[in-house]
Amino acid sequence: MNELETILEECLDQLEGGESNIDECLARYPEHAAQLTPLLSAATKLAVAREVRPSPAFRARNRTELNIYIQKHPQLKPVSPLFWRFTISLVTMVLAFVATGTAFAQKALPGDSLYSWKLTSENIWREISADPLGTDLILSDRRLDELMAVSGDEARRTRAVQNYEKMLIRFQSPEDVQNQERILSVLRSQHESLIKAGLSIPELDIYFPHENGN
Repeated sequence: MNELETILEECLDQLEGGESNIDECLARYPEHAAQLTPLLSAATKLAVAREVRPSPAFRARNRTELNIYIQKHPQLKPVSPLFWRFTISLVTMVLAFVATGTAFAQKALPGDSLYSWKLTSENIWREISADPLGTDLILSDRRLDELMAVSGDEARRTRAVQNYEKMLIRFQSPEDVQNQERILSVLRSQHESLIKAGLSIPELDIYFPHENGN
């Protein structure tokens, strides 16, 4: 991961957590301001758009207008079969590229060039998951595996610990209070694995003060 990617990810995390705004991020990294400005602006607009929910009246009005248009334009100009073949081929190529890249990214570790792609694909998975908590528990196992894999590299280890701690913060949300038994079952297994590996995460040790093996 190059310097710009690292800075971009840090800024996006701070924007998402409400710790900073775009102007503050740009002020901290003036040498990258020209490249960061459009990226952070687009990310902010996407986050706002995701929260937009059309009202029932808006949907009903647009449905009525669509029906009127269809009635007034019953015969649409036929599309060339060649156009459809080209479109299908293009879409197939794009999907294959995305799928292949995503598959390779799943093996990426903190610091690898595809690691950001890995996190992005996981966020999409979580957004569409019918069981977000279950997905988070699986992702916390992934973050632990990454931590174990890079434990000998101080820079990567620091990044891996931060990513794992972000998962622990998710489990502290009010919505997860009623699922504490399910959460603690997974965290206890992770805690035992860390103890066996001679590693310690203070934020995780808080959950099991009498099981630290000290």
